[in-house]
Amino acid sequence: MNYLFWNVHKNKNINNILCKIIINNNIDIVALAEYDGDGTQLLEMLSEKSFYLYEVPKIACNRISIFTKYNANKINHLKETDHYTLKLIPHESLGEHIIAFVHLSSNMYKDDYDKIVELSSLRNAIENEENKFNTSNSIIVGDFNMNPFEKPIVLASATHALSSRNVVEKLKRVIDKQEYKMFYNPMWNLLGDESWPPGTYYYSNSSQIAYFWHMFDQVIIRPQLINNFDFNELHILTKVDSINLINKNKIPDKTISDHLPILFRII
Repeated sequence: MNYLFWNVHKNKNINNILCKIIINNNIDIVALAEYDGDGTQLLEMLSEKSFYLYEVPKIACNRISIFTKYNANKINHLKETDHYTLKLIPHESLGEHIIAFVHLSSNMYKDDYDKIVELSSLRNAIENEENKFNTSNSIIVGDFNMNPFEKPIVLASATHALSSRNVVEKLKRVIDKQEYKMFYNPMWNLLGDESWPPGTYYYSNSSQIAYFWHMFDQVIIRPQLINNFDFNELHILTKVDSINLINKNKIPDKTISDHLPILFRII
């Protein structure tokens, strides 16, 4: 199955580009942050091309819009807050999988301690649902407003999302007699210039420490899904047909969005 996540920066005219991405990449699950477009219009544009998706109803999380090829009665709505929503969604080979869609607070409004609390709450919510449905087929995708190497992402009592497949094959680790399950974060593979662009968001400032490129938009997965994750299909999009999502300075074109979309596949 093919997945798309994009923070579309409240661009009301984004549907044409979305339609192209969805059809070109045969997307099964679409998640959008800051979507102010017309969802009904998007679905109509897709159906005119014989591509059919359904909008997932929002309950408590208005920050994320979700469209899938599954109609609402096939989706189990789990916990929701202002910043994340959990769904149990069918999967062609896995049967079902838990997806946590997130749009976490900006660094402008929350510090690391706030984010640790937020991600710890998310981790507990996911583990409760994993126990309830007896599954480890869980992923988290969205705009974390953090890089993969930042403490709240890596912290064992939060998402515990690590960079090494070899390490996370242990599934969990024990700290002070407490077990902590792990996530694997494949976005580490896209950091740096080797696979350009080096991030999904660009910010320049005059501070002594400036990363410029940030990998705020991420997908992280349970180790049990590593063999189902198609690493060749993990991409940060910079172009859609003839439309450039980056400007002449090779940074995200803010007239479209200040974030770049990510695509991935779980088989």
